[in-house]
Amino acid sequence: MPEPHQQDVVILRVCVVGFNDMEHKLLGGVVRLSERRKPQLELVSAAEAYKADVVLLDGENREAVRWAESQNWLPSKPAVWIDSKIPRPHALERRRPVQWSGLPILLSLALEKTSPADPASTLAIVPNAVARVTSASLVKQRILVVDDSMAVRNHLRSLLEARGLQVSEAVNVREAVTCALAQRYDCVLMDVLMPDLDGYEGCKKLKALKTTIGQLPVVMLTSKSSPFDRIRGKMAGCDAYLTKPVDPARLYEVLSMQMGSRPAVSKAGLGGAVMRQVYP
Repeated sequence: MPEPHQQDVVILRVCVVGFNDMEHKLLGGVVRLSERRKPQLELVSAAEAYKADVVLLDGENREAVRWAESQNWLPSKPAVWIDSKIPRPHALERRRPVQWSGLPILLSLALEKTSPADPASTLAIVPNAVARVTSASLVKQRILVVDDSMAVRNHLRSLLEARGLQVSEAVNVREAVTCALAQRYDCVLMDVLMPDLDGYEGCKKLKALKTTIGQLPVVMLTSKSSPFDRIRGKMAGCDAYLTKPVDPARLYEVLSMQMGSRPAVSKAGLGGAVMRQVYP
């Protein structure tokens, strides 16, 4: 098990293609500064761009554009285009001058834009459609609340059961994984700050079960709301990020969008093999 301080290290891998010498110097300064902050930025070469979390491209550099056109995986990768000559609907587009000091926020926005399950972007486009979702759509849906605070669990239970949800509770990540292996859930509400394993690690472990129990939405619920924390949540695979104290109306909106109908899942095969995969 990693040490507590190791769990706090968040590395965001960035591939930069194009840009002039001065821009690379400014970028290098931001990368060095990030060694003492969250997330820690790490540059990867174009040859290993497929390993990057975000790709940053110079739309005025012909070689960068040709390189991008030859990478068939690029449209599915979070990307930032600077001064692109043509529209890039699947990427974040910005114009010069680049505010290099705010690069982590720019990368966070790119991760948000390419996350298909992120309710924030959808809500911004179709708020009226979300507002029309009624509490009836949540009735009998199963939700797992993971939080080490009894007071928080009780508060969330009262909010959720008032809308007809069936609520189970877990006090830590290991208990949450055990519950997910034994029972079908439609969504998980996961706290971040918990003893032993934090919510980010918990999200990764629950997402690792998706090949066996289906796509399980995970909504992070926490007081940590900086862009760096959101990056960490995205990298862990969370589907939405809500901050405490949560607004009940916002909570219901996010859950309504995350919890669609899921196929029934057999409990056969959900035992030791999967548990060994999660906890080697």
